[in-house]
Amino acid sequence: MTMTHSSGAITVVIADKHPLFVEGIRSALKQAAGISVAGAACDDLDALRLCVRLSPQVLLADLAMLGALGSLRRRCPAVRVLALGPDDGEAGFMSALLAGAHGYLLKGSGPAEIAAAVRSVALGQVVFGGGLAPRLLDRLTAPQARSPFPGLTQREHEILERLADGRSNAEIARELCLATKTVRNHVSNVLTKLAAPSRVDAALRARDAGLGSRPVLTRV
Repeated sequence: MTMTHSSGAITVVIADKHPLFVEGIRSALKQAAGISVAGAACDDLDALRLCVRLSPQVLLADLAMLGALGSLRRRCPAVRVLALGPDDGEAGFMSALLAGAHGYLLKGSGPAEIAAAVRSVALGQVVFGGGLAPRLLDRLTAPQARSPFPGLTQREHEILERLADGRSNAEIARELCLATKTVRNHVSNVLTKLAAPSRVDAALRARDAGLGSRPVLTRV
């Protein structure tokens, strides 16, 4: 869905699978000076198509809609991404950061905060609303314990943590905003580096090292 926009305004594409939420955001931004909603999408691929066609300055997207962000960055590098998600501790905004977003707001943010964040992101700034900035700073400055698996990359370590929790490839893909095929490749790399014959074996070794919090699945 596309909409007309005022010349000189910051153009925004909204991406969320809930039409009522999209309409609420669109109505809120309509009242904000200097911001114009150019279009709205109900899934990540539709959002990618709109961004390619409309070249908005900002993509305001639900966290779950960041699956096509890698393609977006290649095809529309000038588009800035502001993610909207739940207040679920570090998981949400860290997933947004790792996916390449330029900011993260809680879904309960008010119209003024959303408009201010859109303006800031459009100017090249990084924004974390809802008191998230201090938590991110704490995460980045906290002493890092030595990893029991130093041969793994950060992404592979995240994959292994989720294997330890018994998550499927599809679940991992949703949590980390990755394609399922990408997760399969990471899992394969983890198994190779750990010389593990199966994902269950890798999960058990990860659990022994203190990773994970859920029971390990006994079936692959």
